[in-house]
Amino acid sequence: MKQLFFTLFTLLSISASAQNTQNQEALDTLSQEQKEIAISLAEQFILHTVDSIMEEGMYMQALDALDSIQTNWKKITGKGPFPLLYMKKGHIYMCLEEWQQLIDTTNECIKYNKETMSDRSAAILYNMQGIGYRNLEDYKNAIRSFEFAVSYYSKVGDCGSQGDMLCGIAYSYYKMGKPSAASSFYEKGFIKFLQYFNITKKQLLQSNLKVDDSSKESLMGLFGSHLYDMAIYKQDNGDRLASKDYLLMSAHCGNSLARSEYQRLYGRY
Repeated sequence: MKQLFFTLFTLLSISASAQNTQNQEALDTLSQEQKEIAISLAEQFILHTVDSIMEEGMYMQALDALDSIQTNWKKITGKGPFPLLYMKKGHIYMCLEEWQQLIDTTNECIKYNKETMSDRSAAILYNMQGIGYRNLEDYKNAIRSFEFAVSYYSKVGDCGSQGDMLCGIAYSYYKMGKPSAASSFYEKGFIKFLQYFNITKKQLLQSNLKVDDSSKESLMGLFGSHLYDMAIYKQDNGDRLASKDYLLMSAHCGNSLARSEYQRLYGRY
């Protein structure tokens, strides 16, 4: 175990290129199982350290650290950069609103890890990629990326994230001036969200949606945002009654903008 943690320590010094030979020699003394454990521990430590840097708002420093690790990782481990490293970089680019860099990062990860990464990792990467394209108003490519994400989220049985991606496709079609396709995908996304939260449309119209964990809370926020977009879409297409319902449901998902707008238009709810 002492040797294992010594190897872990050397792995965490990858940015010092002069030590690469020593690091590799230390790694070579371990069995395959020990190597896998050491590499896994290194991955976890790296991600935890980068998270700590990001919590301080030092995004550029976090990117510099990840770039240094990415450059030397294969020299030390014999493996390409792990998908979570790319995801962390993608998250930073999302925070910085650097959409082209986000797209480039996800493309690179998919290129080098497509055959080995998990279905959930693939879903998250295509999700990020779609967000990048959408914010660059490249809606055709956004739809393609979201469709891949839907497929992978389907494999892992994540109805909530499928709903998010389907609504992302709907929004892209809406911005492309294709209302029929937008309406179809909004409805599909809406149904997936209802399945995820185990709630009916009637129930959501009557009371606030309540969730019991942070992941559901995050998806509830996304659901509320999509419902607000659906309300605007219905209003733009002359369906005021449906628009009112979607606005109310968005408010019941905690969307403050929808709540204010509903109160302005219709009074208290």
